[in-house]
Amino acid sequence: MAIAPHGEETRMLRKIGAALRDLLIGLAVTVVVTVPWSVIAAANLRQSPRVPWAIPVGLTYLGLAVAYLSGHGWPTTTTAFRQRDFRFRRMSGVQWRWSLLTGVLAVTCLWLLYAALGNLGGAPTSPGREAALPAGVLFIFLLVSAAVTAIGEEGGLRGFAQARLERRFGPRVAIVASTLAFVLIHATHGLPMLVRMAPFYVAVGVVYGLLAYLTQSILPAVALHFVGDTVTFGLRSSLIRLSGPQSGVAILLCLGSGVVLGALSLFAFRRLAAVGVSA
Repeated sequence: MAIAPHGEETRMLRKIGAALRDLLIGLAVTVVVTVPWSVIAAANLRQSPRVPWAIPVGLTYLGLAVAYLSGHGWPTTTTAFRQRDFRFRRMSGVQWRWSLLTGVLAVTCLWLLYAALGNLGGAPTSPGREAALPAGVLFIFLLVSAAVTAIGEEGGLRGFAQARLERRFGPRVAIVASTLAFVLIHATHGLPMLVRMAPFYVAVGVVYGLLAYLTQSILPAVALHFVGDTVTFGLRSSLIRLSGPQSGVAILLCLGSGVVLGALSLFAFRRLAAVGVSA
């Protein structure tokens, strides 16, 4: 059995250490953006559910976090680093059109397949103290939660972590690593839920990772993530009621539609790649 030279082993260990550091930086960004909203929202629901003070506080914090991660504020020595790796970058009109078309086709394909497999109707509900909120206020809470989650996870994982990993190892390794981290952070929902949802999280993570790489911006993934979480949180809070297909014909229709949209999304990804190079 051949043994790698000491120098090669050292370089490999350094690469692994650098990759772990990049992922930890991304996870730290996700935590810093998302956890404060969770804390103040829970405090609001516990102490004064009919006075939604957490909403303006949460939106203010989110705005400040986005501004800082985009390169504003002290220290100025990290400005370029934050601007580059947060990837909250404006895009051309053609990039927006193709990235949104690509993402909508791919994510809709996944939702249809998810529904056809019987998972849509089983979305859990957890009213708790939320039941004391008027529907309009609960919906705003839901929107803020979706925005915080989308920006925090995309900025941390597809921004800081994936951007740094792309430079070290290339896009394939970077997308795989950011996707695995994306799956693992959902372990907070419980192991049974994680096991059931893992294939969906993997597929969505790859879609978001590809969009971030091809556009060098997290904005398309943030937009799609926001819409997806709005639906998901709405299902969990019972504000949105959907049921999966019940008959065999409906299931086959969902499966067939998902396959067609998946094929179309592959074409759109190829077109987005060409646009990204030329834009």
